[in-house]
Amino acid sequence: MMKKTALLMLTLLGGMVFWPSIDLPAGKLGKTLSLGRVRAWAAPPQAAEEKKPQWKSREEYDAYQAMATERDPNKKISLAEAFLQKFGNTDFKDLTYLEVMKAYQQLRDGTKAIESGHKALEANPDNLDSLTLVGYVFPFAFKGDDPEATAKLSRAESVAKHGLEVLQKAQKPASLSDEQFSQSVRARRAIFNSLVGFVALQRKDYPAAISSFKIAGEDNPSDVYTFYRLGVAYVSAEPRDYDNAVWNLARSVALARAAQNAAAAEAAAEIEKYLTRLYVNYHGNEEGLAGIIAQAAASPTPPEGFKVTAMETPKPTGNASIDAFNQTFFPLKVGGERAQKLWDSLKGQPFGVGGFVDGVERGAEPGVYLVRIDVLDQSKAADGVYDVELRDSTQPNVKNLSKGDPVRFEGSIQSYTVTPNFVLTLGGTINADDIPDQPRVAPKPKPRPRATPTRRTTRRPPR
Repeated sequence: MMKKTALLMLTLLGGMVFWPSIDLPAGKLGKTLSLGRVRAWAAPPQAAEEKKPQWKSREEYDAYQAMATERDPNKKISLAEAFLQKFGNTDFKDLTYLEVMKAYQQLRDGTKAIESGHKALEANPDNLDSLTLVGYVFPFAFKGDDPEATAKLSRAESVAKHGLEVLQKAQKPASLSDEQFSQSVRARRAIFNSLVGFVALQRKDYPAAISSFKIAGEDNPSDVYTFYRLGVAYVSAEPRDYDNAVWNLARSVALARAAQNAAAAEAAAEIEKYLTRLYVNYHGNEEGLAGIIAQAAASPTPPEGFKVTAMETPKPTGNASIDAFNQTFFPLKVGGERAQKLWDSLKGQPFGVGGFVDGVERGAEPGVYLVRIDVLDQSKAADGVYDVELRDSTQPNVKNLSKGDPVRFEGSIQSYTVTPNFVLTLGGTINADDIPDQPRVAPKPKPRPRATPTRRTTRRPPR
């Protein structure tokens, strides 16, 4: 009986499916993803002086096994709740909550999965499987707009740091070779350091995030999201490091492509979209990007002297709106002290040119509409890329605008973002003459004319 229990503890993570669901700075991946199965890691043996968990009855053991082997996640949760209610003093409370966490993962409920993981840690704070699993899942379940975000980040940081402490004391089980144990330690350590980096990234402590993600990447050079987040940290720091940002994002894309499954392909497409917008915004076009992705597939670190060439200052085009936009805001893309001084002089100032509507949607505040506008030709040609977000609180009819409508606008400069592409935020209005009174109705397609049937004639054969 105890041998079966030990085996269960050692293989708890074996075959468990993890699903990443991460908010990208460029938007959302949109769906939960499954990028493969995580190999089983052996938990460290209990210290000799510690009391080993014991079954108190055959009934308790059978009830636990029925719950643990149940494949239907909803039934597993019900069986776990019944088990904990009946056997409240069980020595296997932490493992029971881990089973519940697995079930909520299957149901794609990240919030309840994390809650169950923390209950497992309350029952056994040093359970390395619980620490590892909570450490892995948290970044994919976390939401930045959560009212409890600050407290949850602090708790996650504690989990990561305690996990590193417990891992440092782990002893090699006799059943594992030195190499197997080393791989297990590196894999867990990568998860904990990546979580430390994730917390720092959310707190906008970019140097600390970069440091932790680099350590995680050294331990696990094949993790898609470690390199993705490392790239985001590099391009978010001041001064922005486009060279390392592009390389690490390219590495993330290459790793996701290599996974060769539908979910990984979807992840690769979303991250590549973000990378492409970042690269074009800095370099000016996509030339050379495919080669960088191919290079990054072979190495987690860039070659010595790797550089992404910045685009030249745009030359006058003869289009007054494009030239005014470029001349005013292009230096902000580069970042650094010069950009900060320029921004200090621009913030709150009026600005207005012409462009084309990319889209309109309601803002978070009542009565506010967000009008996305393309000023530059490359933004007009790209899907989902725009140059200006106009926050309009006085013209409800802007909702009648359609994609591609030409508009003139003006407003006060409020903010800007640089990644993955430059977007200027204004508080202002659209020229009233450019706003239709009613939504435009798409013309109905004309019915296709019916083909006139041709009557076959039978000719007599010549005599």
